[in-house]
Amino acid sequence: MSVRSRKLLAHSIGYLCITIFFGLTTYIVYVYYTTIARSVINESYPKFIWHFIFGNWLMINIYFNYMMAWLTSPGYAKDFQPLATQYPACKKCSYHKPPRTHHCRWCDKWLDNCVGWANHRYFFQFCCYMSAGCFYAGIFGFREYQIGLIGEKRFSQTNCIFHAFEILETLDIVGFLTYYIFIAGLTISILLVGLILWHANMIMHGETSLERMLNVEYRQQCSQEGYLFVNPYDFGRLENWKIFFGARTLREFCRKVLLPSTHKPHGNGVTWDGFNVNLNAFEKQYQPTTNNNNNNIRPTRVLYSSSPMPNIPFGYPRARTPIVPPWETSTLPRPSSPLTFLGNQHPVQPQHESNKVL
Repeated sequence: MSVRSRKLLAHSIGYLCITIFFGLTTYIVYVYYTTIARSVINESYPKFIWHFIFGNWLMINIYFNYMMAWLTSPGYAKDFQPLATQYPACKKCSYHKPPRTHHCRWCDKWLDNCVGWANHRYFFQFCCYMSAGCFYAGIFGFREYQIGLIGEKRFSQTNCIFHAFEILETLDIVGFLTYYIFIAGLTISILLVGLILWHANMIMHGETSLERMLNVEYRQQCSQEGYLFVNPYDFGRLENWKIFFGARTLREFCRKVLLPSTHKPHGNGVTWDGFNVNLNAFEKQYQPTTNNNNNNIRPTRVLYSSSPMPNIPFGYPRARTPIVPPWETSTLPRPSSPLTFLGNQHPVQPQHESNKVL
């Protein structure tokens, strides 16, 4: 399939998904106000107030984060060229390619937009709120819809498999379709949990989806060579979440995450402060020894300074030898040292060098 055909198909799928999303969510909101709200307010006014506030809070956050994830540019390399002149040019597009960038084979699906540095927070929050909203509709709305329509909850979620004709006869065609929309919502909420956990694991470890796959192979390679791989973009689990959400306090979290917020992500998407600052934060104290198996000289111990080092995940009590992923290497001559971090600055030289060339 040609690139043009792939882009056309991706855009078509994206517009279809957008239409389905707005169509179904708008219909559920319509059902809530025309059928469910009347049933709840007749049962208990405080209950109605609670569900009115909670339901509208979910609805606003779902619509807001979806719209922002859809309309916000993910951060294309061509828009950051003034910050990326020190990086080599891409062979496909001829733009300077900063670290953590890559070409998508399939762009614009699902959201009619790519998910990247600038709109990842919106996409992740949309998934969280959408999962909560679908679960809320599939449990609470499912029950109250039947009460508002026929005066009682007669069918459960499991009846959708073996009692379809009875449901159709009792609820008529519109009620039948709405019943299964609530069932579909409950199913979607469960499926979204898997996607949320996958993204949460990447956020917690400071990885992109591509880096997650590459780092698995690189960790194995480092382990075979006798080194421990350290992701230079991992600032610690809690710090990674703070950077991702752009919130450092509970008050900021409530204002920027629990409520709609258009604040920009941390940094500029090209340079990473913690990685660059920590280049000079090492105390390089190690003793060269000879490995009798392959006659290579390797350091036996590496001690770091006591100053805060955000690019080193906390929780590793033993000494480590950091290694930089291959996509972070620069065009500068590379010294034969396992203690070298290469980034936007010159590498840090240890006091003694080994014969081990990475």
